[in-house]
Amino acid sequence: MKKKLIFYFLTSLSILFSYCASNNLYEKQIKELDSLQIVLKEAISNFNDIDSLRCYKAYEKQYTYSNFINDNLSDTVSRETAKNLKLFYLVGKNLVNYLAMNSKWKEEANLSIKQLSDLNHDLKNGHIEDEEVFENISEEKTEVLKVIEILKSNTELIRYSLETFDKTLPAAKETAKKLNGGLLPELVKPEIKTFLETIN
Repeated sequence: MKKKLIFYFLTSLSILFSYCASNNLYEKQIKELDSLQIVLKEAISNFNDIDSLRCYKAYEKQYTYSNFINDNLSDTVSRETAKNLKLFYLVGKNLVNYLAMNSKWKEEANLSIKQLSDLNHDLKNGHIEDEEVFENISEEKTEVLKVIEILKSNTELIRYSLETFDKTLPAAKETAKKLNGGLLPELVKPEIKTFLETIN
């Protein structure tokens, strides 16, 4: 009986040691994934701060006024007005891409959060075969970094685009009014497609 108790004790101790050793082995990777998850959550939070309704209303005006000006402008305009109109036209590409893609980008980001959490859980509980650990971590890190870059770059781009829209809107409105007897053209509700779809 005593020998059995000693055997069970040694077996339990061996299992506990293996578990702790496994945890220690992947402690660095677990901390790295935790840090990556914090960065991803911050990128998601900043991206979610973008006002989608404001973006749509801005694109509605940009689409309406730029198309109206293109269709009706035949005379030359001042250098300053031309510069503002050029920037006004370019803003539309950024706004429509955001409106068309933002749901997909959010879905990908939320999926990445779940996959990071699942991977972290599996590492902490030893649910991944040793030979698969580093490959899984490397693949997940690569995908998460891509998602973070997409969110960060588009957050910055949309913020810049909205600022540019606000600065150039007066010139676009003034030009449109001159071409329309002093009145702004009625707003058109544009179909939301990515910029690449609109030129194919």
